[in-house]
Amino acid sequence: MSEVLGGGSDIGRLGHGLGLRLTEWPSLAPHDTTALAPGMVLTLEPSITVDGGAMMVTEENILITDGAPELLTSRADRELPTA
Repeated sequence: MSEVLGGGSDIGRLGHGLGLRLTEWPSLAPHDTTALAPGMVLTLEPSITVDGGAMMVTEENILITDGAPELLTSRADRELPTA
């Protein structure tokens, strides 16, 4: 994901665990080698810098299962409005 985004997030991670405190362990970053296990809920939260230096952050919540991960959030439209 980092390579596709041209180097990744300015905060050094591309997501995190989601729980009672919203942002929780693990960090989805090269330094965190936590094994993913069924029942964990994670966010994929890549960010990119867009025209004029603004930052766009998107977040998808995913449940880790024994099989394929389950997407918990609705996908955004392919064409996003800009202000």
